[in-house]
Amino acid sequence: MKRITTVFAAVMLSAGVAGAAPLNQGFESGLTNWLTIGDVVATPSTSVTTFNSIVWTINAFETTMAQLNPSVSMSTIATTLGITYEALNVLNTNPNNGSLTDGAAIYQTFAGTAGQTISTFFNYVATDYIPFNDPAYAVIVNQDTGSTEIINVLASIHGQGIPVGTSGNTGWNEFSYTLPANGNFLLAFVTTNDKDTILDSVLFLDNNAGTCIPDCPSLVSTPEPASLSLLGLGVATLIGLRRRRR
Repeated sequence: MKRITTVFAAVMLSAGVAGAAPLNQGFESGLTNWLTIGDVVATPSTSVTTFNSIVWTINAFETTMAQLNPSVSMSTIATTLGITYEALNVLNTNPNNGSLTDGAAIYQTFAGTAGQTISTFFNYVATDYIPFNDPAYAVIVNQDTGSTEIINVLASIHGQGIPVGTSGNTGWNEFSYTLPANGNFLLAFVTTNDKDTILDSVLFLDNNAGTCIPDCPSLVSTPEPASLSLLGLGVATLIGLRRRRR
């Protein structure tokens, strides 16, 4: 199990009303206190089958975790969260020049204090293959200033965050961010499809590490987290498989 930690100066976006903070991160009360966009459920365990018939069974830490499957347009997700589509797509650094199509998101608002660390465990499973990328993100928005604190790529198939490769699984990892100031914030997690709307990337969230069957993969080293940038990156690579769109 590895930890992804991001602590740096605020950049900021959005508006809303924050409550006490953050609540039900273990999802033991189902999706209570969270708002959802697209296909998001609370579940104790889920088996995910990849395009090449690899089966990953992901289990919650205690009794319940959140599961996100892409199903809604990325423009709808970005607008709802108060960010731009391009702020997400620019971090989709697919060497094959992809673009985000659909996704799913879960979010809540909270009142935070300077120095408070927000921490969530995640497990990302790719059902797709290279050259598709399907990144998953953590997003924190400062609602007082209407600015984005951070957009962090948690994982992808062969881009930023933890690159899992074809049909890969990150295992359970920890996302952590320390707030630079007091304020009202929006915390969101997003998973996406890149270049098509099939073979979803599935994102699981919990307040501690669950388990995987077969065993969760171990990382050799923790990559530097990818964060909000005004510049996109690109390189080149292709697999000659053609797929139909839904």
